[in-house]
Amino acid sequence: MPPPCPVTLIQAPRLMRATLALAPMLAALAPVSAQQAPTPATIAALPPERSAGRGAAMPFVTLEAEDGRFDGTRLGPDRTFGTLASEASGRVAVRLEKGQRLDFVLPVPADALTLRYALPDSADGTGRRGAIGLRVGGKRLATIALGSRHAWYYGAYPFSNRPADGRAQHFYDHVRTRIGRTLPAGTRVTLANEGADWIAVDLADVEIVPPPLTRPAGARSVLASGADPTGRRSSLAAFRTAIARGGIVWIPPGTYRIDGHLTVDRVTLAGAGHWHSILAGAGIGIFGKPAPEGSHQVRLRGFAILGEVAERVDSAPLQAIGGAMNDSVIEDLWIQHTKVGLWMSGPMHGLTIRRLRVYDQAADGVNFHGGVTGSSVEDSFFRNMGDDGLAMWSEHHENAGNAFRRNTVIAPVLANGIAIYGGRDIAVENNLVADIVTQGGGLHAGTRFGATPFAGTIAFRGNMVARGGVLDPNWKFGVGAFWVYALDHPIADARIELTDTLLADSSYEAVQMIGKEIRGVTIDRLTIAGAGTAAFQLQAPGAATVTHTRATGLGGPGVLGAEGGFVLTDGGGNNGWESRGPLP
Repeated sequence: MPPPCPVTLIQAPRLMRATLALAPMLAALAPVSAQQAPTPATIAALPPERSAGRGAAMPFVTLEAEDGRFDGTRLGPDRTFGTLASEASGRVAVRLEKGQRLDFVLPVPADALTLRYALPDSADGTGRRGAIGLRVGGKRLATIALGSRHAWYYGAYPFSNRPADGRAQHFYDHVRTRIGRTLPAGTRVTLANEGADWIAVDLADVEIVPPPLTRPAGARSVLASGADPTGRRSSLAAFRTAIARGGIVWIPPGTYRIDGHLTVDRVTLAGAGHWHSILAGAGIGIFGKPAPEGSHQVRLRGFAILGEVAERVDSAPLQAIGGAMNDSVIEDLWIQHTKVGLWMSGPMHGLTIRRLRVYDQAADGVNFHGGVTGSSVEDSFFRNMGDDGLAMWSEHHENAGNAFRRNTVIAPVLANGIAIYGGRDIAVENNLVADIVTQGGGLHAGTRFGATPFAGTIAFRGNMVARGGVLDPNWKFGVGAFWVYALDHPIADARIELTDTLLADSSYEAVQMIGKEIRGVTIDRLTIAGAGTAAFQLQAPGAATVTHTRATGLGGPGVLGAEGGFVLTDGGGNNGWESRGPLP
């Protein structure tokens, strides 16, 4: 689609732009020597102090592969879509050939590790296997089995797993393992490629696994209904029997084979913790009853849902959690290898989602779809989504009174970190988004996909986007780290607020307005710390008021495209961008 207003576009370089504001961070990406101090934890490949107060507080710390000592090859930095580096956290990874090693020093005690990695695909797209050895002091503590079955998508949207369709993406997967003993802080851990043609290592999350939770008072165990905690037999019927009795259903430690859907209503499913109680299978899903009736008073907590989705098929009901759940709580879950983590379909009201870890989805992490109201996602972590990390889509019915708070979204392979498509009185607060790959930005508000118009206040407050925005392959120009797109209809009857926000090292423009008329936008206390092109790219008619906004490290003008009819009103306190482009 061509830009709706004439504008001369400045293309950013493909490689990461080392802006003045971020140069110290980029310099720190060099491999460490054996004499250096223990590697510090990172958050989205940033020192934790850079994102303080934003994103989810997780019980693990992240060690980026490029910060370790290795004899492999450093990949990146590179933001070119279709490269291994472009999908990596921080846009840098380490490739290990057969026999090569990577080691790092634990900054905290740990007895478990979650590895983000990529393996080469097979010629038929069904995946290949590999292994990486985990050693300490030359002694093997674990052999971690790897596979590429759930990675490597090809061709154009909605993609396939057939290499013949060309243009590969979605390279990475996660695997978690228990080490078997607690390693103290300061331990040097070695990861060695044991037989794969190559392994690209992005990062490792290390942590202490908490002991299993105990059975709640009054709960009935699924074992009493015949569930098999070894995973050898199907436990689908046993779980359905236990759920039908209502009350609190206890899931003891074990792995339970669930090849199908569980329908829940006025029931609690409680596990011993997501490292201990695991539901796994092809087609696994926990669903509320369809709207408008929906389910009520559902509680899901303390277990993992591990699917087997290896290809995106939008019509397939393969979300981990779905349907309508009113006045319900979903918390402390691990969700992996399903099509969508949670696709909640309204009308429905009063759902609280908190403290989730969602990995390796074929599409969205969470989508509030069509009339979800009074609901929230909080304190949750999303990495390697196949579409928007977090989304609210007001299709047919208006979403209203919802919030996304204190979440972390890293490396969504397609689209946006957090996207709001229509709706009324929405809050997006204190989230951390990083490493957008293609066809999207970090934070997005759009009248798109048949959504209801915006109304009330759509507030983006206290968020941070690192390395956001992309070169859109269809438009052939950049997408903003924060962008507003009035596609289906103008934005005129709502207030769009962007406040107390940090946009760091944006690939192209930091802020973008595009499409039909956009009004009612206020920007206050925005910090732009590096952008490949402009601070503001204006490709729509409309108006915004900008106050106390500071920009450093711009690769282009402060304002690009103001002659197209969008008016920026200087509300005072601005610095670093206002004199570099035309203002009225």
